[in-house]
Amino acid sequence: MTVQLLLSVAFSGLDPALEVAVREGLGIEVTLYDTAWLMSDSALEDAARMRERFAARDLTITTHGPLFDLNPGSLDPAIRAYSREAFLRGIAVSSALGAGKVVYHTLFNPLLPHSVLPGWKRLSRPVWAEALDAADAAGLTICLENSYEATAEFFKDLFETFDDGRLRMCYDPAHVHLYSRDGQSAWVVTLGHLVTHLHLNDNEGSSDDHLALGEGEIPYASFLPDLCLACEAATIVLEMDVERALKSLEYLHGLDLW
Repeated sequence: MTVQLLLSVAFSGLDPALEVAVREGLGIEVTLYDTAWLMSDSALEDAARMRERFAARDLTITTHGPLFDLNPGSLDPAIRAYSREAFLRGIAVSSALGAGKVVYHTLFNPLLPHSVLPGWKRLSRPVWAEALDAADAAGLTICLENSYEATAEFFKDLFETFDDGRLRMCYDPAHVHLYSRDGQSAWVVTLGHLVTHLHLNDNEGSSDDHLALGEGEIPYASFLPDLCLACEAATIVLEMDVERALKSLEYLHGLDLW
């Protein structure tokens, strides 16, 4: 069995990563975390020029939208408005890059009291609805990624808050390992039918280290082959630096996944 793999690379780091991707037969997920660039006047033109380079190499492209300090359900209307603007700009730049998918997080803080959740949902729902409409118009699929959510059911509830049938899921086993009370199987059983994108990296159980596969304590050998079979049409991102990604290719080769 083989899978479709992508490198995770910031826009500013694409030049050296392009040739690695071509040599190894990989696609690229462009991270759009640098909002100073993302919101700049030049971002759309920069992205359009890069799209030509991607197309010349026939690369599969996805993106990871902005996330740092954003909150679409914030009680502060200025933060909510900026989050909306950043989401929409991420979609516009993703389209200019020629991406097929863009990843976003729910950005809800599960450490807040549960009583906050209904109001947060109400305030954030219009932001997600507008983002989905913009993604539709651009021919993009939004993939919602699990992060700090403690259970699969809690994430499912948030997912369904925003979903009208267009959202898909980006599943991150490393986040489950760190933050969830549920195991990998519970997440796959509950939400596996919606997974079209995977983020893979390893950690030692205490922080989101983005280690190469096999360098941490996540038992990928015990569940990754079945996960890839269950989500056989999914694109899979090695979410780590390029050097670690190359080490991870060797690990996946050992599992007959690459």
